[in-house]
Amino acid sequence: MSTPNHALALNNGKKMPLVCHGLWKIPNEKVADHVYNAIKAGYRLFDSACDYGNEVEAGQGIARAIKDGLVKRDDLFIVSKLWNTFHEKERVEPICRKQLKDFGLDYFLSIALKYVDLAVRYPPTGNLESQMLMHANPDASS
Repeated sequence: MSTPNHALALNNGKKMPLVCHGLWKIPNEKVADHVYNAIKAGYRLFDSACDYGNEVEAGQGIARAIKDGLVKRDDLFIVSKLWNTFHEKERVEPICRKQLKDFGLDYFLSIALKYVDLAVRYPPTGNLESQMLMHANPDASS
């Protein structure tokens, strides 16, 4: 939620909320209302990613909140992330443009390169917990 005590002053003078509302795993059929109600409740910073699959509907919630006069576009801080497969130079701009189009926006606050090491995400043993323990203590037996 956005309050003066929970914001960071940016170089341009705007205050960015420190509390972010994430959009991961919100079902497509619910995310428009979810985002709208979050804005109504005071949230102004939203986190998304190109692989969440609910950007169109999230954008609908944002558009409705703007249309209803709850916020102006400049009041919102929308961030997104690019999955590993979009990190090549020639793929960054097209996926960013697609995300903006899906959201119905003309800019994001930021775009982060999301990287998950495949050895961590899919450990060879198939058991992440034991794999993490082995990394923590290489002398331990599995």
